[in-house]
Amino acid sequence: MNPMVQLFQPIQSNILEVMQMLGIGLTIVVIIGAYLMAAYTRLLSMRNRVRESFATIEGYLQNRVEALTEVAKMVISYAKHEHETLALVHRMRAGLSDDHLPVEKLIRYVEMEKYIHSINVQADYYPELKESDPFIKLQQRIYILEENLSASRRIYNENVTSYNTMISTLPTLLLAGAIGFKPEILLKMEGAKRADVNWTVS
Repeated sequence: MNPMVQLFQPIQSNILEVMQMLGIGLTIVVIIGAYLMAAYTRLLSMRNRVRESFATIEGYLQNRVEALTEVAKMVISYAKHEHETLALVHRMRAGLSDDHLPVEKLIRYVEMEKYIHSINVQADYYPELKESDPFIKLQQRIYILEENLSASRRIYNENVTSYNTMISTLPTLLLAGAIGFKPEILLKMEGAKRADVNWTVS
């Protein structure tokens, strides 16, 4: 055998081994990169579903506050001393913005509804008001909104549970922590009567 060929055979063998190792390494990198991209896309999609479902809840909360405020206005036409309480509610609503975190918005809505409720309970003193057609229609609207809120809360909590489980499970846990995906809050309703529902977080 030619001495030159013998000399280059080990070098060629080493080059082939290095190329094989590089190929394997590149394949591993591609697989890991594809997994990370897929995991990131799924995390982003799940977080968006959480935010979209909270936006639905917020829309119903806004509508409920509006309906309850209309009831309060009717009551105030009889109990005029409650004007300042309703003015406070209007100021609180005006202070809400997209910059507030979901939990901050929720707390604000709960506070507003407590003030409004303190007005609306006085409707019991005015039977003619409670029997009026506009009052009855508003109560029906509020009931429908309560049903919608209850359904949207369940959807929201299902989305949050799936999302929180994913970001707290290996190996996604490492990716989620590195790029800032944080757990979201769960919502629950407390209260013996639907009209007295209080929203809390857990």
